[in-house]
Amino acid sequence: MMFRKAALGATALLVLSGEALARGDNTVPPLANAELADHEHVSASAEGLKAAVDLQQKSDCGVPTLLGDEDGFASGACRMATLTLTDSSRPERLPFMASLTPYNRDGSDVRDLQLDVRRLDANAPLPQAVVSVYTGGAHCCALTSIIGTTKEGAWTATKPSELAGEGRPQFADIDGDKVPEIIAGDESFLYTFASHAGSYTPSLIYRYQGGHLVNVTTDPASRSYLAQELHENEGFWVQQNRNEPNGFLAYYVAMKANMDQFAEGWAYMLPRYDHEIDAGFSPSLCSLGSRADAECTPEEQAPLPFPQALAGFLVAKGYVTPQQALAVAPDAESAIREASRYHPDFSCLTPPQKNGVATMLCENSAAAQHELQFDQVYYALRAVVGPAGWKGLKQEIILAENAVDQQCGLPVPGAADQTVPPDATACYAAGMDRLSEAYRARLSGAALEESKRPIGDHIALQRRLIALGYLPAGSIADGVYGESTRAAITAWKHETQQPESSPFLSDADAVILMGHPLAPALPQQLATQEQKSATPVSGSSDSVITSSSSVISYQKTGWSLFGLSFALSILFLVSAFTLYFVPFIVACLRDTIRKPAVFAVNFFLGWTLIGWVAAMVMAVSLEARRSTTGE
Repeated sequence: MMFRKAALGATALLVLSGEALARGDNTVPPLANAELADHEHVSASAEGLKAAVDLQQKSDCGVPTLLGDEDGFASGACRMATLTLTDSSRPERLPFMASLTPYNRDGSDVRDLQLDVRRLDANAPLPQAVVSVYTGGAHCCALTSIIGTTKEGAWTATKPSELAGEGRPQFADIDGDKVPEIIAGDESFLYTFASHAGSYTPSLIYRYQGGHLVNVTTDPASRSYLAQELHENEGFWVQQNRNEPNGFLAYYVAMKANMDQFAEGWAYMLPRYDHEIDAGFSPSLCSLGSRADAECTPEEQAPLPFPQALAGFLVAKGYVTPQQALAVAPDAESAIREASRYHPDFSCLTPPQKNGVATMLCENSAAAQHELQFDQVYYALRAVVGPAGWKGLKQEIILAENAVDQQCGLPVPGAADQTVPPDATACYAAGMDRLSEAYRARLSGAALEESKRPIGDHIALQRRLIALGYLPAGSIADGVYGESTRAAITAWKHETQQPESSPFLSDADAVILMGHPLAPALPQQLATQEQKSATPVSGSSDSVITSSSSVISYQKTGWSLFGLSFALSILFLVSAFTLYFVPFIVACLRDTIRKPAVFAVNFFLGWTLIGWVAAMVMAVSLEARRSTTGE
């Protein structure tokens, strides 16, 4: 259906996608549409929104643009496509104006600009404008941005990286609410297990809400759409004589995981995959751990058998938890561990040169975990002191970290000898823990609670903010709360009217965020990793995957639920239990004659809103026993 990959160019792919979606009879056309083509000006308007694109001659196009790609554009004159949006119902409102991209400039080949007006958010006062262009090339790339308004009426635009792909996103009413969802593809699957022609990209389904892209791929309402797409692509794969099976099967298992049928998808894959290892299309332990080849042994650089590589890849991309992967692929433990490893706060693919400490952090997951935990304390304190105190705090932290390095005999960056002593890793981890405790003493309230949370929980919470659209789709959850995450936390608290307005996530905030009703909780959360022992050891295989959840855990301080104390945990569970059985309690208080029926509906179906309401209706409407007193 969507995103099948055969020997097709971008234009042919769009035709296939459109035909397939039409068969599902759920595509939603735009309210208005315009294509720039060779025109100097185009416009489209609907429901009070007027949108116009103009080509304007500019003397210098080396400026930020709404649809600018990652490399940007070279300076120099060009014809710039500019967008203007106005609210015809409120003439006093300032228009939205933005430079989109240099258009059909020599050497850039940006072309096929389309402008749509669509109703993507039923609660927004105005519809949204969708602008997209192609940047040229056989397999690349459509850049798309959706411009709408926040609840306060401010203009807002999604980043092109959120919906970038070989083809434009599709718009279909998947859940039947008359408002279309946005369908893109996970193109990280391209070239990973097969050639481009043999690769298939799992669907990513978004809902546009309040200016955000909310990921609803795993929502139960999306499953029928995913099932239909999977069925059609399976038929297409069979028609292609099951060419390059591993490319299709990786897609199949990922789609099944999004449908909460991971084990079924894995069982389908096992008898069908190609057992021959293709070095060009199989991840290694090194690549699963996002490490540079220079940091890995020849054994770690060797391509893995397909099931092991797929298990690790799905964990790394967040489709399944390490525990889910281990349940179906116990022989893939090394791959899953590598995919679950912690990474320092810099890229290990391009680590600092002549820096033994950086090499140690890239190679040793446990050491990176301790560094990230300290980073979280530092960034919490950074938010407390504010911009005026950033410089002084940073200087203080650098001196403190340098002192730990010296105490542990770690090499000075830039020195000729960057050898890390055998016991330096354990010393470094202990030193970072001491720094964490020392600087944590300066925190209080929500900031203190946040700083104590395990780094795996922070990663899960960041993924939740990404899924809800408060962080851009495609953002990397590293567990460290920089300025973007602080802004996302603040926006979430404001839009959901949380009583505490600081940019910190308290334990209570974490509970609410993970269970927020705007979108379903991600079924794939990075499980909290723990060391095999209290003292980290050197080497690359230094951590073990545990069965602990990132929300419910047992720590040295005792049992905790969602980070709450034992007493509050018990109170929480009792309250939840009581609330669940309110219909049966009401039936008992009224002495309803059919209390067993009420209990059955409440017990077996009360976990759904419809079942709970049905039980309550029975409890209050069924005839009560007549009292014998006074007769």
